[in-house]
Amino acid sequence: MRKSVWAISLSLIIIIACGCAIERPIAKFEDKTPINWGIKGCSDKGIVVLPFETGRYDRKWGVYSARKMKEYLLEHGAFKRVILSNSPASHVPFVLRGKIDYMWYGGSYTPSKVSLTVRIIGTSDGKTRYLKKTSTTYERRGFGMSEMSRLYLSSPIPEQLLDALLRHVAKDVAATSTLPAE
Repeated sequence: MRKSVWAISLSLIIIIACGCAIERPIAKFEDKTPINWGIKGCSDKGIVVLPFETGRYDRKWGVYSARKMKEYLLEHGAFKRVILSNSPASHVPFVLRGKIDYMWYGGSYTPSKVSLTVRIIGTSDGKTRYLKKTSTTYERRGFGMSEMSRLYLSSPIPEQLLDALLRHVAKDVAATSTLPAE
């Protein structure tokens, strides 16, 4: 018993003397798919990806999101043809519309946050076949052992979080579209 207490005490003294820091990422993820029907067995078809709506955010993020979504849909084999366009086309069975609901860079004191909505619409009837709302919050906290105080570490940039959410949605779409048709 005494040897273990002595070993733990010595270890703590070494950690404090070295000036190490303990870092802990804190991530929260929320995912809702209220509609998921109508795209099973459609991986051999085509889809048009429109620039995402951005609301108060810079339009470049909507174009960036559409390009990344196209890339990820092709990467995961969600659809045979993925077209990036500014207007819906009637010669493909589906249109993907997205919206960046929220995008915030937290800096050193608050978490970065990104929220988006993705909708796949059938061009033949205009009905929503797939709808996903997803969001994430991410920050890093640290504790400096030499100063025995909290370290303020910068949160990841929103582009990284947006990229991760787009990839997540593309995987989910691919998982549904590659299922056998009912």
